[in-house]
Amino acid sequence: MDWNAIKDWIIGLAALLTALGVIGGVIGMFYKKIKSILDTVREVRTCQKEDYLCILRLTIMSEEMPLEERIAAGDKYIKHGGNGAVKHKYEQLLAQLDRRNT
Repeated sequence: MDWNAIKDWIIGLAALLTALGVIGGVIGMFYKKIKSILDTVREVRTCQKEDYLCILRLTIMSEEMPLEERIAAGDKYIKHGGNGAVKHKYEQLLAQLDRRNT
């Protein structure tokens, strides 16, 4: 039995396992960073949608805004899942526009 060959094989195996461990650590580190970035992007998108719906609500409810702009904002508000009292106001605005155009 050639002890030098076995020793070289063990050293090579140890080097390979060490390299795989380092690569796995780097991949894990990148995965955590990418996951953190994706979580932040999701949070920003959620806040952005809430802000957008809030601006649309303000536009719909503002008596100072032209009727057509309020209705256009209402169309977008409904398209993006808006509901409730603002949707009811939007429906009133549509009726108001119908009465004005007849």
